Amino acid sequence: VGGIDAYAPLQVEDAAAQSGIETQDTADEGGGRNAGWINGGDWLRFDDVNFGATPPASVNLRVASESSAAGRVEIRVDSPDAEPSATLTTSHTGGWQNWRTETTGMAPVTGLHTVYVTFGNDRPDDFVNVNWLVFRR
Repeated sequence: VGGIDAYAPLQVEDAAAQSGIETQDTADEGGGRNAGWINGGDWLRFDDVNFGATPPASVNLRVASESSAAGRVEIRVDSPDAEPSATLTTSHTGGWQNWRTETTGMAPVTGLHTVYVTFGNDRPDDFVNVNWLVFRR
């Protein structure tokens, strides 16, 4: 079937498309780039993500935030307007490069899909940095 393995880390710098986001060198383990300057309405798109025949139970997101304003990182399948399959409420981690892995439950999905990572918040502030996400069975 091919595609990108949903159960290996999806690095934000490998997104097929994005809106409203800039990348920067990350201080996180493993190096590379992270997505920053993320605000409500921004999004990342990953094409041809292969979930296989067994659906994920959760998704891990590598996040950092110096913001006191909580926001939402939402996983949507096939459309940026789809009902979220997973929603992570973000919180202050102690700094824009103070990384931690957060986990949230995921609605079942199988097969090959386009995955949108959308961002929402209630204040017009940057609220989270993201380095990668990985789905877990």
